[in-house]
Formats: sequence, C-alpha cells, structure tokens
Amino acid sequence: MRDNAALIERVREGDKQAENIMVEENMGLVYSIVKRFANRGCDAEDLVQIGAIGLIKAVKKFDPEFNVQFSTYAVPMITGEIKRFLRDDGAVKISRTLKENAMKGRRSEEALRKKLNRQPTIKEISQECGIEPENLIEAFEAAAPPESIYESVYDNGEKEINLIDTIAGGEIEESVINKVMVDNILKLLKPREREVILLRYFRGKTQTEIAAVMGVSQVQISRIEKKAVERIRSQMP
Repeated sequence: MRDNAALIERVREGDKQAENIMVEENMGLVYSIVKRFANRGCDAEDLVQIGAIGLIKAVKKFDPEFNVQFSTYAVPMITGEIKRFLRDDGAVKISRTLKENAMKGRRSEEALRKKLNRQPTIKEISQECGIEPENLIEAFEAAAPPESIYESVYDNGEKEINLIDTIAGGEIEESVINKVMVDNILKLLKPREREVILLRYFRGKTQTEIAAVMGVSQVQISRIEKKAVERIRSQMP
C-alpha cells in the first residue's frame, strides 16, 4: 500500500487519480465493517456500495490537521453511512405502535410547550399523554431522523468542522479511539458537560434520553452539548 500521507496531500490538491487510489487501497475498511452488519436482511454487496460512499466522503473531507490516522477518521464515517442506509432504506422498520406513540407524544409536547411557555420534560409529557416515560423515549427515538457525528458544529465560511473532527472518533465499539486522547479531552469539560458527552457519544444515548436521565429539557441538553463541543475545540491545538 502506498503512503497515505502523500496520497492525501495529492487529494487535497485536487488530484482525482490520487483520490481513486485512496479509495481503492482503503476498501478493506469497508469490507471489514460490512461483516459486522451480517444477517440484517440486506445484500452484502449493497452494503459494500453504501460503505464505499462513506469512504469516498472520508477521503474528500480528511485533513491531516485533525491529528488522527485516516482509518480512525474513516471507520466511523463508513459505519455511519451504512447505519443510515439500514435505518432509512434497509431492513429496520418502525412499528405502527411506535409511530402512533411518537405522534401522540409530540402533540402533547407541543400543547405543554404552549401552556408552560418552556420545553416540557419527558415526565411531564408522559403524564399528559398517558404513555410510560420509557415507552415514550423509545417512540421518540424510533421516529426521529438518525443523528450523525458528522453534523457540522463549526463553519467559518472556509473550512467546515464536523463533530467527529473535534473528538477524534465516534464510537467506542470501533476500537479506534486513543484512550489517552479521550481522557485528556474529557478533563477539559465541566462535570455536567462531561456527563452529557459520555452519555451522548460513548453510550449512544439521544438528547431526549439524556434529558430524561438528568431531569432537564432536551433543549438544555442541546445547549450543554454545544458548549462542551466548543470547549473541546477551544482547547485543542
């Protein structure tokens, strides 16, 4: 395999041949990840094609200034692309009950927001619509569009920064996060910020679930998360 660093530099200069070589020589990442999604009711070749899209995105967006290996950056991006496909177009379907509960919960949420003039908690919504909190959270999560660690958290008009770029990796299950780096990052945060980041990105919780656990609104969790990401960015070289 050729030197990734040299190829990346050529890709950044607009060399399409280098881009194609990077994709071809890193397809092993895609095949390895696809194996983890066996028995999901989707053809493996289809998942390879979807994973390749994630790889292409990684090749185009990768910047050596992220201070991580290309594979560290690419693996969660490939995985995320496959998961979005399975969620949106693949074998995973949302039951009628979950859809109905989500609709009922959202109606109650909106009514309470107008009545209370603030974002209601999961407990308040649960009492209003008569659905148990855990069932309500499950319904909200199932009906919500998939959230991505590739969501833009900063854009100065010249260079877009995604969340993955600020925390050097997404999912612990991929075993690509450097533990020392993660520990140092978490030390930068205030206790509540640290708790939100751990629940959000290392335990796979949604903002709604975290809000229920911490007894605050989803909007408050969103604000805490945003401040935590900004704090990480401000302290990183």
